[in-house]
Amino acid sequence: MKLHDLHVLMAVVQAGSMGKAALMLNTTQPNISRSIAELERAFGVRLLDRHRRGIEPTESGRALLDCGAAVFDELRRGVKSIEFLADPTAGEVRIGSTAFLAASFVSALIDRLSRRHPKIKFLLVTGYMEALHRDLSERKVDLLFVRSGGPIADERLHFEFLFEDCYVVAAGAKSPWTRRRNIQLSDLAKERWVLPPRESVIGSIITQAFRAGGFDYPRATVVTDSPICGSACWRQVGSSPFFRLPH
Repeated sequence: MKLHDLHVLMAVVQAGSMGKAALMLNTTQPNISRSIAELERAFGVRLLDRHRRGIEPTESGRALLDCGAAVFDELRRGVKSIEFLADPTAGEVRIGSTAFLAASFVSALIDRLSRRHPKIKFLLVTGYMEALHRDLSERKVDLLFVRSGGPIADERLHFEFLFEDCYVVAAGAKSPWTRRRNIQLSDLAKERWVLPPRESVIGSIITQAFRAGGFDYPRATVVTDSPICGSACWRQVGSSPFFRLPH
């Protein structure tokens, strides 16, 4: 088995077709087909199934893909180890995080580390929890900074608690809500909000909080998962509550 052929198989599955994989790898479709055929001949099993939707790996193909991801990850780690031995203050780290944490905790962490080690390159990937966990399992990122959603079922992953945070509801300085005391979350159920998408981590927390009071997800005037855009929209909307994290 050649590593090149294994790399081609991974590209075909990622692209969904041999034609797209050929464009991705800057080669021809016959070369892609030849690499897949050599792999299937080496193992004596079919690795890909062809459907109307495109190409999908067989059960044997998925097993080989898992092996391939581990192989290339170990090679990548080996290269990083050599680079670190050559210069312990340099290197690259791939970090995955949600948009809120990336704009707050993670950015502060990167700023501190980059000042201490200016030769280190940080690759920051943001997204929702499901996609981030998939990136970690596929070794596209080295570690995640995310909120805990409960026990981790995957034994390959290790979770370490860094801190506990709380959530606050903010309103504009001219909002009538700032002059009231003892406000319940249910009092704000029918207000206009600047909120993250429901499918986000914060969105699920908001959903649980309002459902506990017998209310549905609040009506959002602005929906954004960007804390920077959310703050700007909150200032423009003025009187709308804005669900945010404390600094």
